[in-house]
Amino acid sequence: MPVIVSLRLFFALVVLSIVAGPAFAACTTSSGALTFSPVSSYDVRGGTVPQVAGSAGLSCMGSVLTLIGGNSARATITSLNQFRLVKGADAIAYQVSADASGTTPFTQGSTVNYMSGSLLALQGGGSSFTTPLFARLTASPNIPAGTYSDTLTVQWDYSVCNGVNVLGVVCTGYDSGKVVVTLQVTLVVGNDCKITAPDLSFGSAALVTQFGAVTSAVQIDCTRDAVYRIGFTPGGAGTGAAWRQMTSGAGATLQYQIYHADGVTVWNEANPLTGASPGTGSLTPVRTYPYVARINQAQVTPAAGSYQDTVSVVVTF
Repeated sequence: MPVIVSLRLFFALVVLSIVAGPAFAACTTSSGALTFSPVSSYDVRGGTVPQVAGSAGLSCMGSVLTLIGGNSARATITSLNQFRLVKGADAIAYQVSADASGTTPFTQGSTVNYMSGSLLALQGGGSSFTTPLFARLTASPNIPAGTYSDTLTVQWDYSVCNGVNVLGVVCTGYDSGKVVVTLQVTLVVGNDCKITAPDLSFGSAALVTQFGAVTSAVQIDCTRDAVYRIGFTPGGAGTGAAWRQMTSGAGATLQYQIYHADGVTVWNEANPLTGASPGTGSLTPVRTYPYVARINQAQVTPAAGSYQDTVSVVVTF
């Protein structure tokens, strides 16, 4: 009879060890956003836009990260714009993936199990489970400035162990659910310009009256459809001076001026030139804007020497 009693007690202890596991927190889902850092249109064209990281919308804090018991966290993603960031008639193709390297990409309506072996290994162990999502551009179109966006719908079907027995070999409960979340994907593209401005030389002469007018040009192009204005900074003479001036190494000055192509209208920031047409977005400037530079022949000829000034081309849009 004592033997029978001892067997019953042992059985009761085993049952208790199986059901008495630690309790863990539940999983939560939330909508969110993937927002790229603002870039210029030339960053898009050059394919230099950094990828952005965010959340796919599911987080299980205190979950049991183990493959035993059939854990799963399946995400099915559909894109409103077929994985394109759209503004009007313009679009930029992009890709979203479950890992930073892009080896587990999503396609329209495809499903990824974040608790597969390879993705689970990226979690690094512990008792917290998150679902990262990465986005990168996959095209480099010539686009105008503006805000480009898409909406992702993520259908979650998850069943995550939230407790095990004290031996750690049997899952004692699951946190399960089927939830839909939305993610807004956004990229803000700004205007930018390309400028080619070659140096200008008046040559050499013994007297200021012997210097002739010099015609040159700057090449400029800007983001597609951008309206822009072009001006020249005042150089060493400073704002408000009647003439720009070059300076020798000894500190002597030689007055000159830059004019619009008509050779009469002073070209500076206060009197800019509006681009002949909106920008084309070309990577190599295709718009040519000529100007005329002239030495002030009414000034006293300064001491012999090499004279120079630095003037910048300023494009505003």
